[in-house]
Amino acid sequence: MIFEALQHLLIPAPKEVKALGYLREAIAIEARYARCHTAWATHLNKCQQHILTAAEGLEPGSTVMIIGSGALHDVPVADLRAHSLILVDIVHLPKIRKRFQNRPDVQLIEQDVTGLVRSLFFAKEAKPEVVDNLLKVDLVISLNILSQLPLNLIKYAGKHHIPLPDDFAGQVMAAHLGMLKTLAPHALIIGDVARCYYQGDDLLDKEVAVPDLNLPIPDDQWDWHIAPKGELDRDISLIHHVACWQITPDS
Repeated sequence: MIFEALQHLLIPAPKEVKALGYLREAIAIEARYARCHTAWATHLNKCQQHILTAAEGLEPGSTVMIIGSGALHDVPVADLRAHSLILVDIVHLPKIRKRFQNRPDVQLIEQDVTGLVRSLFFAKEAKPEVVDNLLKVDLVISLNILSQLPLNLIKYAGKHHIPLPDDFAGQVMAAHLGMLKTLAPHALIIGDVARCYYQGDDLLDKEVAVPDLNLPIPDDQWDWHIAPKGELDRDISLIHHVACWQITPDS
């Protein structure tokens, strides 16, 4: 915890990104990966397989954009070398910047894809800015962020008594899906749709993570053992139910 706090202090990031918890979250996810990578293995492998399947039909030299790229544990970077990569996240940790500093085929973009972070922080209102610096690509991937997009926004708004629309979370997710359609003719969406809390084999609670967004039937579904027993609680484990969609012009 001390090391994580020190990282948060020393790693540069815009003040609004730090204030809404995005840098702290990125650091914490890396720490959790170090502790839980064995439990995460099936999920990470599934993500990589679906990314490769989505990229199969691309011509060499195509451009793939990954939104929510994070630390890339779930991305088969080496197997995508035939293509240019655009890695989009609200903050990139130093090790990611260092890893790709000499790779002209990999572009890092730090972007709040909701367009809401600055308005919440500076204006204390939920008025989205236009996100217009993301270029059109051949394949866009939304990677494990769909249900996560509203969470920090809602938490910050609640803490600072900023009013939000009743269906704010659904609006943020729907806007994200709409943005994907403007960026590429083909999209891959991977994200958790439910969060299940277990005590042993007993299901204690199930939370729906994604409302009805008129998505088609998922191409695949699986469980992500994101927090094994002892990670969040001595007796309780958390499993995310994950779904995957390949969206094409005909979908």
